Amino acid sequence: MQDALAFMPMFDIGPLTNIALALAPANVYQHDTYYLIAHFHYLVAPGTIFALFAATYYWFPKATGRMMNEFWGKIHFWPTLILMNVIFFPMFLQGMLGMHRRWYDGGQGHSVAGEKAWGVSGFGWNVPISTAAWLMGLAQIPFIVNFLWSLKHGRKVTSDNPWDATTLEWATPTPPPHGNFTEPINVYRGPYDYSVRGAERDFCPQTEAVAAH
Repeated sequence: MQDALAFMPMFDIGPLTNIALALAPANVYQHDTYYLIAHFHYLVAPGTIFALFAATYYWFPKATGRMMNEFWGKIHFWPTLILMNVIFFPMFLQGMLGMHRRWYDGGQGHSVAGEKAWGVSGFGWNVPISTAAWLMGLAQIPFIVNFLWSLKHGRKVTSDNPWDATTLEWATPTPPPHGNFTEPINVYRGPYDYSVRGAERDFCPQTEAVAAH
């Protein structure tokens, strides 16, 4: 759940910070700086990575018949979220200092060498960025261990639909056999219909018929 929730604001930072680049005065100054690197990578890194983690935790019980450990999932999530922002957010500051992304020193040997943001020079921000990148790599160890350990020792699911989901894949046995479905199924509604009139529960799978009232 936390990975899915983190995906949305992290992904949105990318396009929202691009608004500044649509203004000619700002774009002239920030073009080809680290501001552009930060804007782009908030889309392709935090956004996609958290979506992949969320998908792994979500479909793991369907694919394996076991749940991943929630405690270690949180141990993996919070350092990853914090460190990912420590990596990419300072790049906005570097860009606003005029640090160029295509020069080996970012232009710090020229006119912007003495400029600072939050007391740190543009080139100086590379130190916390690099440190956070290494630490975030280490923060993935709990996820890898959790994934491998849960394959054999994770808590077994007691239902084919442990998340109370509505989509069709949860109508297959867990884990799915060859061919997925063991018998033909009927689809009665769209995949994301919740609080269906006449249903006894808040969620109503696509394959579940509901009597009209």
